[in-house]
Amino acid sequence: MKSIKFIFALGLTGLWIFFLNRPLVTKSSTIPALGSFMSPWSGFWHNEKISDVHFGNIKSNQLNSTSSVVWDTRLVPHIFAHNDHDAFYLQGYSIASQRLWQMDMLARSAGGRLAEVIGGDKIIERDKLQRRMGMLFGAENAVKGWKKDLEKYKILEAFCNGINDYISSLSIKDLPIEYKLMGFKPEPWTILKTACIVKYMAQSLCSRESDLEATNTKKMMGDSLFNFLYPVSFEGQSPVIPSGTKWDFDSPKITDSSATLISEYTDLYKRTAEVPPAGLGSNNWAVNGSKTLSGHPILCNDPHLRLTLPSIWFENQLTTSEMNAYGVSIPGVPGIAIGFNDSIAWGETNVGQDVADWYQISWADANKTKYILDNKSVDVLYRIEEIKIKNKPTLFDTIKLTNWGPIVSEKLSDPHIGLAYHWIAHEIPAQFDFSAFWNLMKAKNYSDYRNALKDYSNPAQNFIFASKAGDIAITVNGKFPIKSINQGRFVLDGSNSSNAWKGYIPADQNPSVKNPARGYVSSANQNSTDATYPYYYNGDFENFRGRVVNQFLDSMKGITPKEMM
Repeated sequence: MKSIKFIFALGLTGLWIFFLNRPLVTKSSTIPALGSFMSPWSGFWHNEKISDVHFGNIKSNQLNSTSSVVWDTRLVPHIFAHNDHDAFYLQGYSIASQRLWQMDMLARSAGGRLAEVIGGDKIIERDKLQRRMGMLFGAENAVKGWKKDLEKYKILEAFCNGINDYISSLSIKDLPIEYKLMGFKPEPWTILKTACIVKYMAQSLCSRESDLEATNTKKMMGDSLFNFLYPVSFEGQSPVIPSGTKWDFDSPKITDSSATLISEYTDLYKRTAEVPPAGLGSNNWAVNGSKTLSGHPILCNDPHLRLTLPSIWFENQLTTSEMNAYGVSIPGVPGIAIGFNDSIAWGETNVGQDVADWYQISWADANKTKYILDNKSVDVLYRIEEIKIKNKPTLFDTIKLTNWGPIVSEKLSDPHIGLAYHWIAHEIPAQFDFSAFWNLMKAKNYSDYRNALKDYSNPAQNFIFASKAGDIAITVNGKFPIKSINQGRFVLDGSNSSNAWKGYIPADQNPSVKNPARGYVSSANQNSTDATYPYYYNGDFENFRGRVVNQFLDSMKGITPKEMM
């Protein structure tokens, strides 16, 4: 009898151990294994206290002996480094020590890799959509562009090495609690993951467009009523660059394309792709010494992005013999995006100009393997996306690529299938674009600020500036396509190459102003310029906040930092 009880108890214990160490997979979700999560040796109990792994001295054979990190009482890392290599290595290590899970999820979300750690039909469809929107494709192209500058690429490698050295230092018990809940380990960090986070920011900030909705509305209303209700700009705006600013370059030749660019259509378009949420908005302004109590400039920046926990921003300081910069970074991306050094301060708000257009493809054959372009038949190219899925077989999705971009949807249920997506963030950057922030970290004056901006591509930002020398400035900065009037407001005819962008606005002709007579510069996602700016642009602008900010700044004198807060 005793042996039977023993065998029964042993079997029950074995089943219980088996159950605790296996995830519970249902039709719609997966419950992580509870055994490893509850383990007294490596489970969540070890996340109760801060470990030296996260905030201790960082030792590496990749570092000069004089480089180190000092954590203050708010756990903000202050990096003191021998050179740029060490500074960015330590930045990667210190950011990963606090934000590894966030970085991992941002990269997976952007690149369409959530399903392999979460599963679920909705997540699978989202991964497919992200791939079809060209997010991973755009990230891969970004890496190709960055490799053109080997010196800066090595700095990016140092940042990634710092992240990976932190990851390799973790034992199972030291893993962030989210990994224990989800039942997987962090994989090595790559430059492609950093590129995915850069594309995540681009998707949030420069993928907005209303081509489908505007085309539908114009079809139902007619041209006159549509143009009356939805003007590109209006007289009551208070633009980023003050009205009346003179442009010191020749006006380009712009043609009105409204009668030729809209594709022929009979039905209404149905949006299938994710649209960034409405209501995101940022503010920045700088006042010069004529309006402040101290006689020195004051710069303010209030950046709003998607509400996340933790915040998208990571506070830190990087100091070398060439720079002493303090501010906030985006986890997974090296450098300080918004901040100050011993000589200048800088910040950004989103520009919102439309740099994403949809093209209606005219198919040349019933199987949609060829399309018409300038009266010729052109073969589509194919891109195979490998989407790994947790506890399920890998999914392979075939995407058609055209001269304009990827075909995002081919579902028969859509009123219009076969729209191609042309987005500036798909392109291979000509420069190492986000090194603009690295150069701002070392900038000493207005000239350095302007030179730093030349490298920047997208998402376009209103870069604001103030210096100890007393200068203030703002630049509507990024890579902007040259468009014909009304080009990009509606779905374009993809059978005609004349509907392509006409090149890009030269960087020195982007709207900018230095030390305006009114004594301040500001932006709050409103129109970049008044109607005198020679280049046509359209976009997602919100003009109310800009007017209110400028009304306050117009009336204020003897300003103190407290009033600016």
